[in-house]
Amino acid sequence: MARFFVGVWGFTSIELMVALTVLVVLIGFAVPSFSAIVAQNRLATAANNLSAAFSLARQTAVTRNASVALCAGDAANGCHAPADWNWSRGWLVFMDRDRDGVCDADEPIVHEGAASPVGLVIAGNTPMKKPIIFSPMGFAFQPGGAFSAGTVRVCTPSRIQDNARDLILSKSGRVRVAPVHLAGACPAP
Repeated sequence: MARFFVGVWGFTSIELMVALTVLVVLIGFAVPSFSAIVAQNRLATAANNLSAAFSLARQTAVTRNASVALCAGDAANGCHAPADWNWSRGWLVFMDRDRDGVCDADEPIVHEGAASPVGLVIAGNTPMKKPIIFSPMGFAFQPGGAFSAGTVRVCTPSRIQDNARDLILSKSGRVRVAPVHLAGACPAP
């Protein structure tokens, strides 16, 4: 006849304290790693969303054979004023029939980008503080007619590897994304 034993394990207070100490040490290693993963994910998502908006504006201009503008702004207020230009608060892609970089009432909005998560900084150099107008040929221009090229930096003030992504717009209208390591700082490009 077979016998089955059910063992009951008891812990002393010393064993319990050692187990809790090991658990606290493991959590101490996991939390910073998890924070870094979250920061990298937010950075990548915001950079990809803004890059997609550039691509959408250019592609829409080419496929519809019309001028399409991209600017920092929102549907309620249009493009931000130059003194208040802030890519972090969102962006607009709209049909710009008169090529002035202003979202007029008769110019439909193609896409509205949401505001970035708290903690992300999105800033552009001087040419990126104006609307970017894509021609039907896909080239990027400023409202005055000069070609548009510049950099928009998406950055997280975290001490992670490559804490920024530069979206670099060439005069041909193409955007490339380059990782940048700024050691936790977020200066404008």
